[in-house]
Amino acid sequence: MGEFAPFQGAALVCAVKGAVSIAGAVLIASEDKLRPSFLPCYSPKSSSFLVIESVPIPSASALNASSSSNHDNNAEGFRISDVIATLMNKLTKCGDVFDTILAVKSIEASGIFSIGKRAPLFKDLFKLTVLSELNRDTRVNIEGFNLVTEPNHPHSILSIPPSWTDATSQILEGIFLYFHKATKSLNILAPTAPKSPIICIIGSKGLGKSTLSKHTVNRLLSKYAQVAFLDCDLGQPEFTVSGQVSLHVLRDPILGPAFTHLKQPLQSCYLGATSPKNDPDWYISCIVELWRVYLAKVGRAVPLVINTDGWVKGMGFDLLVHALKQIRPSHVLQLGVDSMSSAAIAKNIRDDLAAILHTPDQPASQVQIMNAEGFDESLQRGGSKYNAQDLRSLAMISYFAQCNNVDSSARICITDAGYKCPPIWKFSSSIASRTPVSVPWNAVKLRFLSVEVPFSQSLVALNGTLVGMVEDSIPYETTKATSDSETEPTHLKIIPSGIQIPPQSQNCVGLGIVRGIDPVSKLFYIITPIPLEQLKRVNLILRGPGVEFPASFWTDGFENVRSTVPYITYTAAEGIGAIAKRPRSNLLRKKNI
Repeated sequence: MGEFAPFQGAALVCAVKGAVSIAGAVLIASEDKLRPSFLPCYSPKSSSFLVIESVPIPSASALNASSSSNHDNNAEGFRISDVIATLMNKLTKCGDVFDTILAVKSIEASGIFSIGKRAPLFKDLFKLTVLSELNRDTRVNIEGFNLVTEPNHPHSILSIPPSWTDATSQILEGIFLYFHKATKSLNILAPTAPKSPIICIIGSKGLGKSTLSKHTVNRLLSKYAQVAFLDCDLGQPEFTVSGQVSLHVLRDPILGPAFTHLKQPLQSCYLGATSPKNDPDWYISCIVELWRVYLAKVGRAVPLVINTDGWVKGMGFDLLVHALKQIRPSHVLQLGVDSMSSAAIAKNIRDDLAAILHTPDQPASQVQIMNAEGFDESLQRGGSKYNAQDLRSLAMISYFAQCNNVDSSARICITDAGYKCPPIWKFSSSIASRTPVSVPWNAVKLRFLSVEVPFSQSLVALNGTLVGMVEDSIPYETTKATSDSETEPTHLKIIPSGIQIPPQSQNCVGLGIVRGIDPVSKLFYIITPIPLEQLKRVNLILRGPGVEFPASFWTDGFENVRSTVPYITYTAAEGIGAIAKRPRSNLLRKKNI
């Protein structure tokens, strides 16, 4: 008990005996031996390696535990339960007594290991690098799963600060104290007991808010059947591509970085930027609307975790306070550094936050602010070499490679020993080779966010860009062409920038790339992984100026082509809309690809 093992790669993991903890989630051996439940775990080099730790079996049962299943299947060959039983017998004959035993199965068929094909920068993302081949552990022969046994491995290992565990434990203990008092006095059943906690995680960028958010969700899922997640971070969202605020309902632990578990939100608003600075009022309106959706569609019986962005100075602090006053969370986990540290002024939030939140009708005692230790992973030994832009690129590459509409983080109940995970990502083909969908001009409305585009330049501004695909319920008075000239695009329905789109009327179902525009047939050709049944409901396309393509998207598939690459020139950019791409210092030279 208490032993731990870091690992690199990805696999399906199931507790066969005892219990283990991974990133705050506790996996307990299932009583159903015929259909053991496996959870996908992803531990790439873009983040600290996950750690599997043997822990005591929790004594308290879940309030309303339920098991979801991503793919159920019937055994056609050897039952996996028989294979596990055989392996258990071999361990027993060895004479050793183990508190915890795990079953690990390859997840290679999901396609995640091939992500480097689409971006050379990430080609070794799931490949273990050891200081010496003599230190490589060859006892585990599972494709893509490697135990990290070197004591001084150069990559960082995920280590949860004690203050995080203490804070989440205090919240969970408070839930059960309140729950016990309420049920004892009212004599009612558990599901109708008190309201669940609303936990908001705040702090400057680089202190571990996303990691703490996932840790908190995983801890709550040990007590609740589902947890709601409100993602307010435009730059580094946890379950969507950058540029959106979204609401999710989670039923399974989150064991991996953001690009491995992108999901379809319950509700989402597309802002098309990585920061709310261009339209802060719209940003707050979207957050408040998602809060209302949580109350209406999810309900206070389900706990809510709120992940915020790292802008906590100046206008960013004002936006944070405004959101907190609107939502009034029960707990605020505030990440910071030691007040005596040289980084305290830049990293820590103002000390008077509790006083600012106090109002006569809503006393500050209703919001419990809990301080937790923040850490900067980039400063740790062996921290990730990937910056924020690289992580956004990873998420976008993963998003457009999705296939089969499969939840990549949902638990899987397996009966067949020969079972292989169905394809979740398809990295074998480039973006340019994907078949686009054709969308008639008159079937959708267009809106350019935060900028005013001349009507005659609308198609130029839209072609070859990333757009939000939105369901919208309000009719608008759109701009019409005022000239019969052939240079003027007709049949376009453009919403003027002066008209504000109410957040309650829209739901972003996903993103698309405008691959091309046919002005003769009046069609948009859009590449998107959105299922066709959802795509049919899209009637609004939003073009935001703040979310960039990964550099690999523009050149993917043209590495060995001598002709001109579409939308890109190596000479001086000229003409309306021409702009130099943002300088990048980590792009590989062609000879190194």
